[in-house]
Amino acid sequence: MDKFNIEEHLNSLPDNVEKIDVSYNNLNYLPDLSRFKNLQILYCYNNQLTSLFVLPKNLQILYCHYNKLTSLPVLPENLKVLCCSHNNLTLLPDLNKNLELLWCNNNKLTLLPVLPENIKELHCGNNVLTSLPVLPENIKDLRCGINNLTSLPVLPEKLEILECSHNQLKSLPVLPENLKYLSCNHNYLTSLPVLPENLKELAFLNNPIRDIIMYNHDINIIKKNIIIWNNFRYLYYCLKHRKIFLKLMEPIIKKKYHPSYLDNLTEDYDLDEILKKW
Repeated sequence: MDKFNIEEHLNSLPDNVEKIDVSYNNLNYLPDLSRFKNLQILYCYNNQLTSLFVLPKNLQILYCHYNKLTSLPVLPENLKVLCCSHNNLTLLPDLNKNLELLWCNNNKLTLLPVLPENIKELHCGNNVLTSLPVLPENIKDLRCGINNLTSLPVLPEKLEILECSHNQLKSLPVLPENLKYLSCNHNYLTSLPVLPENLKELAFLNNPIRDIIMYNHDINIIKKNIIIWNNFRYLYYCLKHRKIFLKLMEPIIKKKYHPSYLDNLTEDYDLDEILKKW
């Protein structure tokens, strides 16, 4: 088979082409694509690319995974899908407001840029992230496993999939009611929040909580056991820190139950009702 010639291939394409696919060709560079004004889809994955040229401004889909990229150019305003996983990226450029899907897993990212409001899927696993940015309300699929995360931000209500295994999490935030899948294996979780009714799959192996709440094929049993365990924990900490709790509550208790409280009542109050509550 003749060696693929990228220059000849691009020269053979008309200016108004909307899709270019040069994947699996062992390319170590990609020529200037600026003449393709209508280009909307670019597939250049599974090559040996270390950089990309300026991207056409109307590009909507870019698949450049499985290369050797160390950086990305400025992203076009219309870009909706960016798959740049399995590269050597340490930073990402600013993300345009129309981006809906970002797969940047298996890189060397230490942080993520601000996420656009329209993003629905974020796969950022297998990096060196220590935190995540604020999650926009439209995200449905978040996969951030194999990082150095010690906490997660507030989870959006629309979230359906959360994969956060192999991190350093000691607790999870409140889980949204729409969540259907949760995988939090290999962390330091000593408890789990209340599980949503819609949750169908749960994986929490290799966590301290796993030794307390044994796995059961019936997720409804797990949900009940988590509620029991959480109630026990709340009671334990209330008793353990009762002095601090009472001290914090003292001003409120005094305000409501001190006899002077009655002196502030007017004739309009029903004294019997007040005394019942008092």
